[in-house]
Amino acid sequence: MGGRSGRMREAVWALVTTLVLVIRILATIAMVLFVIGWAVAAVRDSLDNAFLWPAIGAGVALLLSTYIYSHLRARYPRHNGWIP
Repeated sequence: MGGRSGRMREAVWALVTTLVLVIRILATIAMVLFVIGWAVAAVRDSLDNAFLWPAIGAGVALLLSTYIYSHLRARYPRHNGWIP
């Protein structure tokens, strides 16, 4: 029974880690696009434009997902393979 719970824990860890990595990738892409949009709009209009808060939100999502991923990697390290 201990082997089965270990496999279940590893499967849940892999699922959560995959979700966090997808969020990190999407947040990185969104942040780059929103910051570029914010910079272009800031030059043309003002610093407080429509791209400011989405860029901040994408940055916060990136920071939180990075923290959660590092917590998962420290708590449930892989011993039988390489995971970035």
